[in-house]
Amino acid sequence: MGHPKIENLTPFAFEAAIATDEEGRMLYVPIVKATYRLEPDGSLKIAEKQLPVNLVGQLWGEPGKSSFKYEPECAFVKPATDVILLGHAHVPSLSSTEVYVRLRAGPLNKTVRVTGDRYWVKAFGMVSTSSPEPFESIPLIYERAFGGWDRSHPDPDKHTFEQRNPVGTGFRSKHGRFEEGIRLPNLEDPRDPVSDYGDTVTPVAFGFTAADWKPRSEFAGTYDESWERERMPLLPKDFDRRFLNAASPGLTAPGYLKGDEFFSVENVSPRGMISFCLPGLPPPECRVQLSGGRPDARVSTSLDTIIINTDEDLLLLLWRGHLGLRNGAHDVTSIQIHVEGVSVPVVVE
Repeated sequence: MGHPKIENLTPFAFEAAIATDEEGRMLYVPIVKATYRLEPDGSLKIAEKQLPVNLVGQLWGEPGKSSFKYEPECAFVKPATDVILLGHAHVPSLSSTEVYVRLRAGPLNKTVRVTGDRYWVKAFGMVSTSSPEPFESIPLIYERAFGGWDRSHPDPDKHTFEQRNPVGTGFRSKHGRFEEGIRLPNLEDPRDPVSDYGDTVTPVAFGFTAADWKPRSEFAGTYDESWERERMPLLPKDFDRRFLNAASPGLTAPGYLKGDEFFSVENVSPRGMISFCLPGLPPPECRVQLSGGRPDARVSTSLDTIIINTDEDLLLLLWRGHLGLRNGAHDVTSIQIHVEGVSVPVVVE
């Protein structure tokens, strides 16, 4: 049996993943991804070029040393909506040394203070920070937030890192030695700034977190001898589906957003505030034809990821659903995807 027939009656990208849940049950996971243009007047326009579903993800830089620009879009479910902001902080004038970036997304509200480059310096036996440098724009990525590694101790066994953000900057451990020129974070929580050398503050940004960063990793469950003996290779009994949400702390909604909420972002564009309402589409629905004479299944989807890319003036919306399979991927012979009120048929054999 070949691949299932896909009838995509939407203008959006579609991909189906095969995954397993906590108990090893095989799932068919339809994912619909819509790409909109953010117009200067605040309106949204369906983009001519729709970005494909990205099952492998994309890093900002070198693996192990950079954060995700786009997470792998292969989770079998997300229990709530993630909101992500990709872009740069922009100052109102070239003499500015700091600016506040504010994101309002339906019930969510997050503010980050963005400061020009600063460094730890030492003079007359005193450690202090240099004055912040003026800047035009600074990327809103975890590499510019508090975190990173401290490898200043001569004993490699005492090298350590900030478990909430290993790719950041400014982290110093209790075993570390002073090093001139360590860069402080550009992105800070206004309520929890770095004050003294060696401070440990909250890393803040607007992008994706990695699966092995805290606090996300704490939802992954316990992988101990009991798990090896009783559950392996299944996920641990204490696995929490919140692990599958990847937004920065404070940017995961308390449930699924409906898709018609008001959004605004301040100081991420030379043109000032960006504001818009989500398009208000009903969630895509998938009609799945199954083999063996079984009746068709209807798979509803939920809006679980929203990505605002102000560098490219794009809005990305991802809906996801899942369907249990009896025997495997070949249970599905065809799938039809539609969104009420939107119809651009594309047939792929």
